[in-house]
Amino acid sequence: MDQNRNPLSSHGDSMPGSFVWSGAVGIMGLVGLFVAARAGHGIAYDGGLVFFAFAVLFIFLMIKRGYDKAEGQLSGGLPLFVRVAVAVAIGYLLHGISAASAPDQAMLVGVVSAVVVFALLAIVDRIAIRAQ
Repeated sequence: MDQNRNPLSSHGDSMPGSFVWSGAVGIMGLVGLFVAARAGHGIAYDGGLVFFAFAVLFIFLMIKRGYDKAEGQLSGGLPLFVRVAVAVAIGYLLHGISAASAPDQAMLVGVVSAVVVFALLAIVDRIAIRAQ
């Protein structure tokens, strides 16, 4: 391998994969938005909006990764405090939603959803870094 190659010239190898991932997640995010619109309220509404937000954040992460790669920088992924903050915010949101229908299990729903969101963000972070 030539170490003096332009990083832009080697950029074309992984770009189709990035476009495919971003396109698939974008389509699924739009499906989540349509599910939320059709549901009107309840868990399907909230789940559709959360999935749409996840899709938008994932696409922004892929855009960031593309610019970092074009500039020749290695991406460290999302900082830990960002992953924790997003997980806590979504856990708190789902705790509030479930408190109305199942007050006994609202804390469990909030904690489990925060852990699952944190794990999903860690997996997405690994996918984005490994794709480099």
